Amino acid sequence: MLRILDRYLLREVIFGWLATTLILWFVLITNRLVRHLARAAAGELPGDVILTLLAVKTFWFIVYIMPFSLALGVVLALGRLYRDNEMAVLSACGVGPARLYQPLLALGLALSLLLGWLALSVSPDVSAYGARVEKQAKLEANVTMLMAGRFNSIRDKRVKMTFYAEELSRKRMRMENLFVHLEGNPEKGKPPQVMVADSAYRMTDPDTGDSFIVFVDGTRYEGNTGEADYRVMSFEEQGVRIEIAEKTGFMSRESNVSTRQLLGSSEPEYIAELQWRLSVPISVMVLLVLSVPLGNVSPRQGKHSGLVIAVLVFLTYYNLLGTARSWVEQEIISPQIGLWWVHPLPLLLAVILLKRERLARLLRPGR
Repeated sequence: MLRILDRYLLREVIFGWLATTLILWFVLITNRLVRHLARAAAGELPGDVILTLLAVKTFWFIVYIMPFSLALGVVLALGRLYRDNEMAVLSACGVGPARLYQPLLALGLALSLLLGWLALSVSPDVSAYGARVEKQAKLEANVTMLMAGRFNSIRDKRVKMTFYAEELSRKRMRMENLFVHLEGNPEKGKPPQVMVADSAYRMTDPDTGDSFIVFVDGTRYEGNTGEADYRVMSFEEQGVRIEIAEKTGFMSRESNVSTRQLLGSSEPEYIAELQWRLSVPISVMVLLVLSVPLGNVSPRQGKHSGLVIAVLVFLTYYNLLGTARSWVEQEIISPQIGLWWVHPLPLLLAVILLKRERLARLLRPGR
């Protein structure tokens, strides 16, 4: 059974935690919504997938802001108790930081286990799903912007295509009387191509998810006119794979890889991604330990003075994690050092602040 003090403290912390999470989520998701709406207005993204992309991004935001918002919730709760002199009363009754840590660490441990499972097992699948949805949406936007009777372009990582179609079906699934120009890539030994076809249709491979435009009954001209490798070929069907660049709004390519694959990889990017995921549950406990001394504010201080300092310290911690991840990816530091050196720093700061607080109590007049 939880004691009265534990219930009271947890109620204060959870209220601040949920409020902070909601505010941070609203700010981040609003920013993402504005970006998606801008892309939809520019024709880069179909409007009907925006809610799906926001839902996927919401999951990612929640997982990664929870440690930050919980620590801020603790700072807010303790700050109010100190400002209202409730902590002075508790301290007179023998309640010190060690006693405060008991319910907070129990809450932190439960959240660490939950976020560890989400970051290691669920988040990669959700991220991969979001990347697939966005990739397909980009392709749809690329194709649905096509206009009959005009020269149109489809450009991505694999294909740079300009073509003209006399007729297009309403959903752009079928096209009639086409002229197509595919840019070459001399570095990869790919000559330019021109195709003339009676018709074409779009299809998606159900196994791989790759999208194709299949040209029907036409002629392909490959190479440059007058050169020895210039060729003219007739075909019944000729497929061109349309591939959207892998870089999407859903983080890095590594974020879509399962944790099991990361464990068996020696690639620096994969090692950095694995350590980043493991840092999620670790950061819950690290920031929780630091939040208790940061919540100790004088009643004479400003209402939000402790909160401002805590935000700066927590953001510094996250920036150091991001810097360490970048260093691992660039092989500036070894994977053995990796992101691990960052986590002891907040703990060391917490020890210093707690010792200073204890010394201040010992030197306080009247003791």
